[in-house]
Amino acid sequence: MFSKIKKYFKDKNNSIHERAIPKSQIIKQITKHIKRVGNFGTAALIMVDIDEFRNLIEAYGEETCNKVLREVTARLIELLPDNASISQIRLDGILIFIPDEGTQSRIEKLCKKMLESARAPFRSEELENISITASIGVCTYPQSGSMVKVLLDNLDLATFVSKRNGGNKVTSYYATLSDDERDHMMYYEEIRTAIQRKEFVLYYQPIIDFENKTLYGAEALMRWNHPTKGVLPPQDFIQLMEQTGDIHWVGQWGIERMIRFQQAMLAKFPNLPLVFSLNLCLKQLLNADLAKDLIEIAKKLNVKTSRIMLEITDFMVYEKMKVVEANITRLKAYGFKIAVDGFPLNPQAVLAIQKCPIDVVKLGRVFLKDIPNNFSQEKLLVNLMDYCNKNKKLVVCEGIETKELLQYVNDQKINYGSGFYFARALDIPAFIKFIEEERWKEKLE
Repeated sequence: MFSKIKKYFKDKNNSIHERAIPKSQIIKQITKHIKRVGNFGTAALIMVDIDEFRNLIEAYGEETCNKVLREVTARLIELLPDNASISQIRLDGILIFIPDEGTQSRIEKLCKKMLESARAPFRSEELENISITASIGVCTYPQSGSMVKVLLDNLDLATFVSKRNGGNKVTSYYATLSDDERDHMMYYEEIRTAIQRKEFVLYYQPIIDFENKTLYGAEALMRWNHPTKGVLPPQDFIQLMEQTGDIHWVGQWGIERMIRFQQAMLAKFPNLPLVFSLNLCLKQLLNADLAKDLIEIAKKLNVKTSRIMLEITDFMVYEKMKVVEANITRLKAYGFKIAVDGFPLNPQAVLAIQKCPIDVVKLGRVFLKDIPNNFSQEKLLVNLMDYCNKNKKLVVCEGIETKELLQYVNDQKINYGSGFYFARALDIPAFIKFIEEERWKEKLE
């Protein structure tokens, strides 16, 4: 995936439309205009950034995406005044320069039309199944800056805020856009660079079968192998990926990488079940193509889907959001195990779980935090365990950090669990060593 994106970016030297000009030329035009008019003239800079463009490249290929860019550019040109210039200045970004335009109301109307134009259905048969949206940033001269570099930096910030807020939006730069937003944008650019440099990796948290004293499998957890900050946990970057949409194709990369590693481990340790799991966030579940994309990956890799567990956290939205329901239903029908991660042990959740197509319930760490006062929760657990046992569903307890906690979990007749008592999330060499040395057995004695 990454090599395809990098190659596409590297090879994109040709004009995306006959009226579009090279980046260097549009920068010269802006520079000359500012020099000519000084503080007495005006200009508008508009960035149109196609949302989740990397997903498009991966799904439809370079040639088709080039046609998408041409079509979008042609639509934008139809909306522009004759004196405007347009240029593709990066993989998914189109820069528009309109000299002598400083009327905010006209710019806002123009940008609104651009959003509508970008998301309009494509007419050609080849592109009819593709739908896109765009994030737009706006800067005006001289209000947003008096130098070209400052204007472009502020334009990037405004565009980032549109993307960070979910895309399909317009943000005009203003002086009070906080330093926090700029910090977020810089971090976002770091993430994009990290993706190209393949700095993201998967670690594996072992899941133990207590009854059979064996390794049931592992949960795959994404980490960022940062060049200066070391290995960063997902809470340092996942939320930003969700906001910008990068979570969709990063999630696909993650499950493909996990499956390939799982297959290697099954070949090396054929006597272990090795069910591997990966978390799906709500943003991913709201993608109408999620089930189709994951099923295609499973077919391509010829994986036994009963050994793949897809974890969802917000399972209470299952019946409330049709897209989520459709994705989960289709994935389960294809054979994937569906798990609830961080299950909250309360009456509403215990009742709701019986209406969902769930295979595995993963009790959240909260369950083990206040054992002396767990009497009411233990009564709920009895009902949950009774339901799960009768319907052949697994219950897994997370957050087991001491021998005493393991004993408590065993007393509750929960036969599967994970936590620091057995191992922290491990990189690939450490995970293989964990299996080879059967380190879980000494913890179960």
